[in-house]
Amino acid sequence: MFGILTLSKNIGKSIVHKLNGESLINKSTVNLLMTRFSSLDYSHRADTSKSDLGYGWIHYSLVRMIKPARVLCIGSRYGFIPAVLAQACKDNGRGHVDFVDAGYDSSSPNHWTGVGFWKTGKGKSVFKEFNLGKWITLYVMTTQNFSNKYKRLYDYIYIDGDHSYKGVSSDYKMFWPMLKAGGFMAFHDISVTGKKSEGEYGVAKLWKEISKRNAFSFNYSRSGLGVIQKH
Repeated sequence: MFGILTLSKNIGKSIVHKLNGESLINKSTVNLLMTRFSSLDYSHRADTSKSDLGYGWIHYSLVRMIKPARVLCIGSRYGFIPAVLAQACKDNGRGHVDFVDAGYDSSSPNHWTGVGFWKTGKGKSVFKEFNLGKWITLYVMTTQNFSNKYKRLYDYIYIDGDHSYKGVSSDYKMFWPMLKAGGFMAFHDISVTGKKSEGEYGVAKLWKEISKRNAFSFNYSRSGLGVIQKH
């Protein structure tokens, strides 16, 4: 027994020595993901200089914890959060992300700062190029068309599409029934209020209405993130 304890202590010392001063995360992978999917200016509190995914850590951690069979992601300018969700599924070794974006650009009245990226060849191939193609499927269509065509159940849903009160309320009502009991629904931009050049934001209003129970929020940037669990 003494020999085993001594060996265990020696191994422990060796591990501590090797990890001393090292990060728990692979900084190069994090930085590459953030750069490839343009995370830096969209209020997710991400910081490449510190290998910090910002709000991305919340999504990544929840998906790693609950190990969902299917994830739904609504909206993204260049794919930062969809990529984080797909990476979490990949690291779990299970799960798949349905990523829905209408592909609107500034020519559409409902673009909400979209740039039409998902209608381009680069947009359609970017997840595959980052070795995430097996874990995510892009659907370039409106949420209404998607919900009419696909009847699926999800363990995790992220909503970052139409930011008007009418639009986000519609997405909430459409997809809440598709969320399994115990699952999580997350909303970006719960802290944004008022009228901007792209329209009048209403996510904060909806969040105030639905977050009375089983919800938690992060308001550490101008955007904010809210997460609610279904019971």
